[in-house]
Amino acid sequence: MNLITLNTLLFAGKWVLIGLVYLVLVVIVITVRREMISHNSPTESSIAMAAGYLRVIKSGSDSHVLPGKILPLKPETRLGAERDNDLILHDQFVSRHHARLRWDGMVWWVEDIGSSNGTSINGQRCLPGIPQSMTGGANLQIGDMIFELIV
Repeated sequence: MNLITLNTLLFAGKWVLIGLVYLVLVVIVITVRREMISHNSPTESSIAMAAGYLRVIKSGSDSHVLPGKILPLKPETRLGAERDNDLILHDQFVSRHHARLRWDGMVWWVEDIGSSNGTSINGQRCLPGIPQSMTGGANLQIGDMIFELIV
């Protein structure tokens, strides 16, 4: 084989190898980026894992829910009598927009949003507009209804 042909072949082989190394690096970077994006953006399964439940202890005058019923919560759940709430409660003492529950990833927060009859956690009245933490097993009273938080 001719020396010029051998040098040309080695030169081309070197660039093909370098190109393959860069191609592998690009594939790795794209894969890692996709994996990071999928872990950082909330999906339905991560929302379902983050959310808790309310178990109805006392249904008040709401005939739509019976004691023992489990109500799913989203990471941010609005409760009240109006249809634009996430959980619509038909008790006569529940305000149109009564309270908001929010999961921050570690703790549930309850905020009375200016209800007429108040919101209580384990019998302690919540001040309107001031979020208060709530642990699993705690009782939440909204109007004449009582719920247990299940985390």
